[in-house]
Amino acid sequence: MDSGATLEELEQRPDYDVQLESLNQWQLAWRRFKRHRMALLGSALFLFMVVVGLIGPFIIPYDDTKIGLPDAKFNAGRPPSIAHLFGDTGRLHRDVLTLVVNGTRLSLLIGVLASAISAIVGTFVGGIAGYFGGWLDTILMRIVDALLSLPLLFVILAFSQFLGEGHASWPTMVLIFGMFGWLGIARLVRAVMLSLREEDYVDAARAAGVSDVRIIFRHLVPNSLSPIIVATTLGVAGVIIGEAFVSFLGFGVDPATPTLGNILSGALEFISQGNWWWAFFPGAAIVLIVLGINFMGDGLRDALDPRAKV
Repeated sequence: MDSGATLEELEQRPDYDVQLESLNQWQLAWRRFKRHRMALLGSALFLFMVVVGLIGPFIIPYDDTKIGLPDAKFNAGRPPSIAHLFGDTGRLHRDVLTLVVNGTRLSLLIGVLASAISAIVGTFVGGIAGYFGGWLDTILMRIVDALLSLPLLFVILAFSQFLGEGHASWPTMVLIFGMFGWLGIARLVRAVMLSLREEDYVDAARAAGVSDVRIIFRHLVPNSLSPIIVATTLGVAGVIIGEAFVSFLGFGVDPATPTLGNILSGALEFISQGNWWWAFFPGAAIVLIVLGINFMGDGLRDALDPRAKV
């Protein structure tokens, strides 16, 4: 304290202790996330691709099915030009930029919806198994182990044959990836629940007569959101790569429906004829989406870590 200051001057000075801002868990996480440069870059990349997928189809002047008659002179397609920035395909000469924009929209939609289903189912199953334990935990985890032993590629092939005559619709792909993507999240949530259920506030809630379901979804699940958010975010990238892989092999989404994997599959025949642009641009779109999601997931993992410095 300044001994030379009067009482009136001391009263007018700001009280720095009172001015200290109290931040909750999510505000602290946002502050840490903003300091993660690669996470910001990844978020910008991902949001850019989302905007391209949502707005692009309304801006691009070309139809995503056909832009001209077949031309034997350019059977392998035309390279990028001012009229067609990403070039056009072989045979029907469809604009590659239009295909990539529409394919990005559908691939992102499949990835986000499938990951959301995985998060919901995995959180529910893992929460029930981890909280109650005992025979219920054993049964649920054995079901998870059994499903993990199934080859996802074979399952998609079987669904494609029985439901889509060799190809699956995009909602079917969402259900397949969603119903098999929750397995890892269920194990993660179960491990967190096994730790959280021994906390004092859980014992206090039980003593107060709070139901088990309310304890799980009102107290335990919110405290488990950090790993769930990170796993779900990274799961979007996994679904997009998985969809592109099975569509590239020819038994994913109907080839008439543009996805990034279908575009790559259609380009395979013409690569040997020098048509590099048909495969390059959808491949670059997949790389940008996956990189953006992975950078963003790394940033979320560090930001949501309660042990990290502010």
